[in-house]
Amino acid sequence: MARRILITGASIAGNAAAWWLGRHGFDVTVVERAPAFRKGGQNVDVRGVGREVLRRMGLERAALDQGTGEEGTARIDGRGRVAAMSRVSKDDREGSTAEMEILRGDLACLLHGPAQEHATFRLGDAVERVEQDVNAVTVVFASGRTERYDAIVVAEGAESSTRERVFPGEDAPRWMDLTIAYLTIPRTASDDRMWRWYNAPGGRGVSLRPDRYGTTRAMLMLQKPPGGEQDWNVDRQKAWLHARFADAGWEAPRVLAAMDGSADFHLDTLRQVRMRRWSNGRVVLLGGCGVVRDAARGHRHDPGRDGGLHPGR
Repeated sequence: MARRILITGASIAGNAAAWWLGRHGFDVTVVERAPAFRKGGQNVDVRGVGREVLRRMGLERAALDQGTGEEGTARIDGRGRVAAMSRVSKDDREGSTAEMEILRGDLACLLHGPAQEHATFRLGDAVERVEQDVNAVTVVFASGRTERYDAIVVAEGAESSTRERVFPGEDAPRWMDLTIAYLTIPRTASDDRMWRWYNAPGGRGVSLRPDRYGTTRAMLMLQKPPGGEQDWNVDRQKAWLHARFADAGWEAPRVLAAMDGSADFHLDTLRQVRMRRWSNGRVVLLGGCGVVRDAARGHRHDPGRDGGLHPGR
């Protein structure tokens, strides 16, 4: 009988793990809290190990074909002029724009298709309780189901509730002192195929990036210590951004105007998961759950968001 594996989280890391484990003969179930497969998200630049994984899965060409079309990065000055520019490079070690720039949702969908051939997906459910013994892991789900597995792979991201259940109080987050609002705005004639980045006084930044859908991906960035903004309701977040960016200049007024009616607005305060261990018994962390600090040596091991697939910076 094939060993049963539960993967929690159906994003990039979860789908990739499901494909590999299922392909090697494991009986894989993927549970996802969202009621439908999530296709949203912003740019991901795929480099190094992440690109090698796609190559081995036979998906590298498809990922390149579904890219955003970003041709490089342009730094914008206070007068709206290009002050510096770097073109896309095929060298994964150089440049802000990677050769493989793809939207998070497009990459997740690209992985989800073949993963469904090797795993069972259950949407609209979540882990409520985990109990381990010497033989297996018993999982109680929000739906009321109780099942036993040989192992659990937690691939839920930085705010993982399952990680906190299995590793209570062990995450000592490293706050990056950067708050970012993400949204999609209408494309205009002035938008080109460059990632345009503008810095304003007061630790503020505005960036615009192309996509393959005829729209533009915008970010409003604030360099500051965390103040709990990610937990505010959306109306309060938007009012706060209006106040902070009212005099920022360049394309800030355009982004703020579009933000009020945005369907995909999301604000987050960046932090890095800091864990002392990867696993607890039969439960292992992956992707955004798996940024680990080796306390004994003082070295930090970072597999990258979603298992080596790094977000565009």
